[in-house]
Amino acid sequence: MRFPVLVLLFAVCPIALAQNKHDYSGVWKKNCQDEMGLVIKPLRGQYAVLFCKNDICSEPGVYRPNSRIDNDSMYEVLSEKRLKVRDREGTYSIYVKCGGLSGIP
Repeated sequence: MRFPVLVLLFAVCPIALAQNKHDYSGVWKKNCQDEMGLVIKPLRGQYAVLFCKNDICSEPGVYRPNSRIDNDSMYEVLSEKRLKVRDREGTYSIYVKCGGLSGIP
């Protein structure tokens, strides 16, 4: 009886883990009408988190260290479209995903 259960666990666990992965790429703002916010771009297995204002963005790794976001204490994923971002003082700001990367450098 143990063997079928182990086979089932090995078959199901990777599927369950893969479902938790989100694509965080895009424009994130506190309010989608704001002129400033974060742009999150994939970068070699991690994400570059850039601060942008009026289509001018920081360089990768300058505003915030590159991160996987998942399991990073600086971020708390609330949903696919809501993200808590911790600042240096330890307080959080909530950002919403506002769209793709089109038009952003």
